[in-house]
Amino acid sequence: MKKFAFLFWIFLAFACKPSFYQISQRNVHFTEINASLKEDAQALQTIEPYKKHIDAQMQRIIGYAETEIANGRKTNETPLGNLVADMCQQRASRELGKNVDLGFITFGGLRTSIPAGAIRVSDIFELMPFENELVVLEIDGKTIRKLFEYLVAVRNIAISNSKVLIQAGKLKDVLINNEPIEDDKIYRVATSDYLANGGDNMSFLKEAKNMYFTHVKYRDMIIQEIENLHKQGKKITASVGGRVEERP
Repeated sequence: MKKFAFLFWIFLAFACKPSFYQISQRNVHFTEINASLKEDAQALQTIEPYKKHIDAQMQRIIGYAETEIANGRKTNETPLGNLVADMCQQRASRELGKNVDLGFITFGGLRTSIPAGAIRVSDIFELMPFENELVVLEIDGKTIRKLFEYLVAVRNIAISNSKVLIQAGKLKDVLINNEPIEDDKIYRVATSDYLANGGDNMSFLKEAKNMYFTHVKYRDMIIQEIENLHKQGKKITASVGGRVEERP
């Protein structure tokens, strides 16, 4: 027993002693990845069960769209933007257990469109490849007005439950829930944690009074909302018009 204890302490002493090993030689080899590169049979065999499982999940149909739900850039509205902004507001209201006044997302955050016909999980992964989380901000009217001024300047935001009038290229009027903005009123706004933390030059959102985390990923939200509509026998539809009006 004493011998064992002695050996243990010797091992511990050497294990805890700092190592001063240095690389004496370095060999670097670059392999060009092209059509001539042969597949590794052992690697393929190892990943095959996982690939089958992932492929099955990705190809799962979660709903149907009557027509393609398109997205765009540098525009006032898109069908896809309106659809996802509505989903943000509705889901955030349910998660928070309180009314959320509006939801918004950038068109650039939506990387593709939803195809007509069957919608698969893989379509939503392509649409929303980020791990962003749905959050709710409490911001006053002065700050929320900055959001709509930003909308006019960049033309890259989809909004819900709001109407914006742009005249001569400037913000003329805003209604939220069909009512004018009140500077001292606190509004609840649903968006992504990325934007809430000042992403896409939205540093003004850091002026929020509070931020609530729903612990719901944006991608999961979109999948689940489409699935819920599918269970009700409804197809996904979206349109533009009425949210952002522009006059000369």
